[in-house]
Amino acid sequence: MKGLARFGEYFWEFLVVTLIAAVSAVTVLPFVPVTVGLCAFFRRGIDERRFKDIFTTIGANWRILIFYTLFQLVIIVFPVLNIYFFNTHPERLNGFVLAVSVIALVFGVFYLATAPTLIVNMNLTFRQLLRNGIMLLFGGLLRSICAVACIAGVVALILWFPYAVVLTLYAVPYINCKLMGENFYKLKAKALGTTVEKLKAEEHADDYLDEYGRVKRAVNADVEQKDEEKSN
Repeated sequence: MKGLARFGEYFWEFLVVTLIAAVSAVTVLPFVPVTVGLCAFFRRGIDERRFKDIFTTIGANWRILIFYTLFQLVIIVFPVLNIYFFNTHPERLNGFVLAVSVIALVFGVFYLATAPTLIVNMNLTFRQLLRNGIMLLFGGLLRSICAVACIAGVVALILWFPYAVVLTLYAVPYINCKLMGENFYKLKAKALGTTVEKLKAEEHADDYLDEYGRVKRAVNADVEQKDEEKSN
């Protein structure tokens, strides 16, 4: 029975997250902030995640999200539209525009993989986001390749099989959050002169039970308090 209840939790989460991500993707503009919100959502355990975390994270980071969203619109959305147009209208193909679009799209995919983790875990400017986004890729080369490949696969689906994207709207943000999160831990541990295991152990050291008897991470409580302070 417990296993069935857990399955129901995951299934309900899958439906809601997919719906939120799909609506944001269709309306285009909210999609980038929602990817950041989903990163904050998935960084917590299944018993700690709340859907409102998606929106509180967006509200707490609205300043940098304005610049990051505009950046991604230019470097991802417009190139995707250009490539899609050339695929459907080969007689109008412009080699220079296509090459620039592909190069821009590559950079856009990199930052779509790295930026959400940085925004969720750090208080940084847009310039720092661009610089640290490249650094985060080197926190674990294999993890970075997997994360970028997942996002690149979604972009490819948008170009050739757009209706199949719906099936990836839960899995890809989840996988990307976990992989880039590990990269962030590795770089942070290196900067602090400790190990990833010790860093994670310290985060769990002050865990406690909430009023419902569920494990509550103290580090998440601190994040929630900071988010509320930012939003106020």
